[in-house]
Amino acid sequence: MHARNPYREPPDFQALADAYPPLQQHIIATANGSSIDFKDEASQRRLTEAILHRDFGLTLELPPNRLCPPVPNRLNYILWLEDIVEASSLAIRPDDRVHPVRGLDIGTGASAIYPLLGCSLHPNWTFAGIDVDETSLEYARYNVRANGLQDRISVVRADKEGPMLLPMFQSRWNYDFVMCNPPFYSSREDVAQSAAAKELGPNAVCTGADVEMITDGGETAFVGRMVEESLALKDRCRWYTSMLGKMSSLKHIVQTLRDNKVDNYAVAELVQGQTRRWIIAWSFEDVRLPDSLARLSHPGLQNIMPARNTLKQRLPPTADDAQLPVTVSDIICSVEGLVVDHGAAEAPVLDLIVSASGDVWSRAARRKRQKEMQVEEVAAIEVRMTCRIRLGAGCLVFDWVKGRERSLFESFASHIERKVASAMTHDMH
Repeated sequence: MHARNPYREPPDFQALADAYPPLQQHIIATANGSSIDFKDEASQRRLTEAILHRDFGLTLELPPNRLCPPVPNRLNYILWLEDIVEASSLAIRPDDRVHPVRGLDIGTGASAIYPLLGCSLHPNWTFAGIDVDETSLEYARYNVRANGLQDRISVVRADKEGPMLLPMFQSRWNYDFVMCNPPFYSSREDVAQSAAAKELGPNAVCTGADVEMITDGGETAFVGRMVEESLALKDRCRWYTSMLGKMSSLKHIVQTLRDNKVDNYAVAELVQGQTRRWIIAWSFEDVRLPDSLARLSHPGLQNIMPARNTLKQRLPPTADDAQLPVTVSDIICSVEGLVVDHGAAEAPVLDLIVSASGDVWSRAARRKRQKEMQVEEVAAIEVRMTCRIRLGAGCLVFDWVKGRERSLFESFASHIERKVASAMTHDMH
C-alpha cells in the first residue's frame, strides 16, 4: 500500500459507525475489537459510504448491480498520481506550476470515485470522467452534483467503438494525466479463474457488472488501444497511465511501448491485502521521473524496467555531513552556464535543481568559452537538461528531471561526482 495511505492499518470500525450510523447494524464484535463481513454486499457498501463521509466529506449513491469501490485501494492510485504530478512539477517553470491540474479518468464508473477523491484532496484538480455505460453515467453525474463538484468534474459519454481518449480529441485542453482502471477480464470464465487462483479465496464480494469487468481481449487489448491513441495525441497529455491486473499484461504493454520507440515510461506496484495491481505510465514529453516512482526492484521484472533516471555516488563514512552541502554547492556554482535553483531547502540541507542548455562543464566547453570570450544568457535559451541533486543516506543522489539526451545527464552527474570525490580526498589530507 502507498506509504501515505491512512488505511495501511485497518480502520476502527466502531469509530466509523459512530460517525456514520447506517454502518452500525453491520458491525461484528471480534477478539480484537470490531469488523464487518466483507463478503456481505450491504456491509461493504455501508463501509465505503462511511469512509467517504467521515474522511473525505463525500456522499455516494450506487445502483445495486455496479462495482462498490474499496476506498483504500482507489486512494492508492490517486496518491501515486500525486507523486508523479509533484515530481513532474520540478521540470516546469515556477510560473506555470499554479495552473489547475487536469486529469482524465477512463471508465469512471457509477461512483466516479477517482475524480471525487482527487478533487476532495486537491482544490486545484479538475477531471473529465468518461464511460460507455448509460447506468454508470447517470449515477456518476448524480454523485458529482450531490457533492457540489459539477464545476470541476465533467462526465462524458463515449462510444464503445469510438476514441477512448475522447475529451482530448474533442477539446483544446491539455491534460496532466490520464488514469484508467480497465476491465481486467476477457470473459466470465476469466473472472472465475482469477477468483479461484486467490490462495484463500476472494475476501470480498464482487458486485460489478460485465460492462465494468469484461472487455474483448481483456486489459491487454484495452490498454493497448490507449497506447495506440496516445501515439496520435502525444504531448496533449503529460502522463498516460493505467492499472493492470496481470504481470503478463504489464510485460505486453511495455513491449508495445518499446516497439513504438517510447522510452520514457514508469512501472509501479500497488498491493492491497491479497490484491496486487501494477501501474504503467508513459510520456512523450521530456519530463523524467525518479527511480523511486518509475522502477521496481522485483527481480523477475528487471528486463522490462525503464532505464535508470537516478544515479547515486557513495560517500565515504568519514565525509563531513556539515561541510558536504557547502562543498557540492560550491562545485556546482563554479560551473559557468548552469542555472541553479536552491529551492526551499535551507543550509545545511542539500537539495538543488540544476539546469543547463547543453554540456557547459567539460574541458571542451570551457575551452570554447575562453575562445569566444562570452557567456550566453542561460535563462533565455532552451534548457536541454535539468537535474535534482540531493543528499541521501550515505550518498549523493542525482535525479534526471528533464531532458531527452540521457548522455547529457550522465555526463553531468559523472563530472560532479569526480569533482566531489576530488574535493573530499583533498579535505581528508
